Amino acid sequence: MSNEPMDSLWAEQRGSVLAQALGISREEVEQWVIDDYPDTESEGLLAGHVVELSDEAPAALVEKLGGTSVRLPPLPFKQGLEGA
Repeated sequence: MSNEPMDSLWAEQRGSVLAQALGISREEVEQWVIDDYPDTESEGLLAGHVVELSDEAPAALVEKLGGTSVRLPPLPFKQGLEGA
């Protein structure tokens, strides 16, 4: 089931939120992040967020982030996304 208000806010904020969480630029996010999704526990509780990098991402970036699949804590959202 899709949550349209949350999806819309995430689309607007995705680049800057991921850039801040990963410690990289928004341009690097747009160029090298190919997927991201919530990481949930077996009980369905949000455990964090997973970010997948392209196989073509620069080696220095992959090394900085610790691999092409990066697990992050739950991400901070802005302007009302928490209740969407």
